[in-house]
Amino acid sequence: MKKVFTFMAIAATILAVSCKKNDPKPGPGPDPEDHEDPEYVMPITIDGDFSDWAKLDASKMVVAQSAEGATKEALKVVKVYADEFFVFVYFEWDKDQISHEPDVELVPFHVYINGDNDFTTGGYADQWADAAFDIMLEGFVYPDGKSVGAYEPSVTRWSGEPNATGWTWEDVGEIAGITSGAGIEGKYEFYINRSLYPGTFADQFTIGFDIQQSWNSVGILPNAASSEEDPSGLAPSLVINTNK
Repeated sequence: MKKVFTFMAIAATILAVSCKKNDPKPGPGPDPEDHEDPEYVMPITIDGDFSDWAKLDASKMVVAQSAEGATKEALKVVKVYADEFFVFVYFEWDKDQISHEPDVELVPFHVYINGDNDFTTGGYADQWADAAFDIMLEGFVYPDGKSVGAYEPSVTRWSGEPNATGWTWEDVGEIAGITSGAGIEGKYEFYINRSLYPGTFADQFTIGFDIQQSWNSVGILPNAASSEEDPSGLAPSLVINTNK
């Protein structure tokens, strides 16, 4: 009887391995078998087709829209969904406010991340009410000056005084595979690969975004309406919780 049970166990193991090898792979990005969970399937495929965003649980996604009365509102909406392996971002911009002629520039798009969720470190108080960003990604929406392309940013680390203003970033360099992006005119999606992030990426973190023309921000999210007390319309960065 023991030999029969042993044979059945071996057969079950062989069948499981065989099935796993025939499983289809998800969309672009690192092979999910590289992760601890071999059954992981990416919830968003980075292909410029945004229909899969509608399939996400809206209660687990953070959405920011440009506030009425904001002074820099070329970014119209941003959506963020984070799981254990990736942070997925979708954004839209006002095509009438963004020029991408080669003799203008390539439309910088920045991602500012407070990955460790520590508000006593990091900085860049220029565009948000909280200044605790440790890492910034700097890439281009139109990398060839003509068409929407891949988002392949350089990576920088805050090197200034804690919670200070100013463009005080130290180059970390390009990290191959940290992002993957695709889009069309006015709409874009990308992911950040958490395993390649050069620092702590906590389950809760904060994040902010800007889009620029001639190296000046024309769209910031999240933002707030300009007022006498706050003429720049500074809002707190987005708080993101990881879905597990």
